[in-house]
Amino acid sequence: MNANYVFLISLTIIFIGFIIKKIGILKEEHGRIIAKLILNVTLPALILEVFSNIEIQPTLILLPLIALAHSALIIPFSLLFYRNAPIKKKGLFLMTTIGFNIGLFAYPMIEAIWGAEGMEYIIMFDLGNSFVVFIFSYTLGFIYSKDMKPEKDKLEVKTILKRIVKSVPLIVLFLALIINLLGVILPIFVMDLLNILSQANMALTLLILGIFINFNFEKSNWKNIIKVLLIRYGFGFISGILIYLFLPFEKIYNALIFIALILPIGMSAIPFSVEFGYDERIASSLVNLTNIISFFLMWLVVSLLGIS
Repeated sequence: MNANYVFLISLTIIFIGFIIKKIGILKEEHGRIIAKLILNVTLPALILEVFSNIEIQPTLILLPLIALAHSALIIPFSLLFYRNAPIKKKGLFLMTTIGFNIGLFAYPMIEAIWGAEGMEYIIMFDLGNSFVVFIFSYTLGFIYSKDMKPEKDKLEVKTILKRIVKSVPLIVLFLALIINLLGVILPIFVMDLLNILSQANMALTLLILGIFINFNFEKSNWKNIIKVLLIRYGFGFISGILIYLFLPFEKIYNALIFIALILPIGMSAIPFSVEFGYDERIASSLVNLTNIISFFLMWLVVSLLGIS
């Protein structure tokens, strides 16, 4: 499908979600319920459907490693960049400089443009990204939090494992990889069921992006918000361009890594901020703003690279 047409359709659905919220049919609270439905039903169905029939190759294994390496590169730079920031804000900004919103942002558009091949690549990248979010980002948020109770003043491995186990898409991804490696063929009924459920993923995902759009940013936070944006998109573009130009793989493979590195902040930044006592409004502003920026950057990159 033509990339410009896909982005136009996507933008229209996002706008419908925004209008639905504005006229009071749905609220952000409803959006959170829809997000849970996506994360626990339609997104896992899509992952299982895609990975049930693909052939695992060495190039796929490289994708989660790139996601991990990219964030590992950003962390020391961010620590230096925010070394003089107040500890509460330091934790929030460090936590939001890494990790991407892939499942609730990029999946529907990538599936529509590149189909199963594109989904194979982005899902494997998301495997590494999941560990970035639930281990790197969560740990950084914990370390600089002052609101943790005394009995919880140490970060335990089981706390992180609980976060990972609660991620249904991540668990389903591991299950799908096992099924694939064992050569298990799913029954036609199961495949048809997964196909029907996964078809709902694009519309629901784009609708909640519109529902969550919020332009009420506090001016006092702009300086720090801009710093986060510069780190995320600066590193994203530098790494993405280098990978696209020099990684010795097919064009679509390199391009999808480039796109993955300029995706928005993960939605998990908001519940993490609540858990650690950070300013939820700043986290929400960052998530909203990067959703808007990344949508148009993704459209721009796809158009310029001509990879539709």
